[in-house]
Amino acid sequence: MADNEKDRRELLKLRQGLVDEKDSEIKETGYDVKMPKTAGEKAKNWLWYHTVIIVCAVLLIGLGIIIYFMFFVKEAPDISIYSVGNYAMSVRTNCENSMSPYVPDFDGNGKHRVSITQAVPDEFLGETELCNELVNGSCEVFIGTKEELQKAYDSFTTAGKEPLFSDLSQLTGEEGYIIDLRQTAYGKSNKLFYTELYAAVRNSNDEKEENGLKFIENLIGGIMYIKSE
Repeated sequence: MADNEKDRRELLKLRQGLVDEKDSEIKETGYDVKMPKTAGEKAKNWLWYHTVIIVCAVLLIGLGIIIYFMFFVKEAPDISIYSVGNYAMSVRTNCENSMSPYVPDFDGNGKHRVSITQAVPDEFLGETELCNELVNGSCEVFIGTKEELQKAYDSFTTAGKEPLFSDLSQLTGEEGYIIDLRQTAYGKSNKLFYTELYAAVRNSNDEKEENGLKFIENLIGGIMYIKSE
């Protein structure tokens, strides 16, 4: 009985690393597990037991990075357009693709890109968002029907009581702040005969306004930088 108790204590010390196996009379055999002693052995043991978890974590992190770049990190467009009216997705997509060749490469990344943001369909939320976009937003150009742009112009004013939209008379030869895109070289080239589409440039008195005016000038004159897709 005493020998058995001694053996159990010896085995316990051996497993705890208190006694070196070569100095012990008891040897672990069969399914006895040798306890890791050095830092390297412990690290290797930890990695072996957690391999599946580590692989899954790496895959999830990689997937998260891909999703982040796909949906949240987008290239900034050379011109941002706010659609006051609610056009069909096909119309907006077609306008983005067909207008992009006319916009200069303002950011110097070698690409010519136009992006169109659709107005919120809800009447109250739409009015609030439109007001914020007109006064404090980042869009250089606004598109919609003549009535929609006229209503926006009459309904909102800037903090400095200046006109919301830029004067386009120097580009069109006529007084006014909106232009019928159907009558431009762009509109005729893309056959916008039956789609009422007017445009205006936000009066921001900065580089963005200058970029918007240059873009409209190109649409009027049919100045393209790349072949239309």
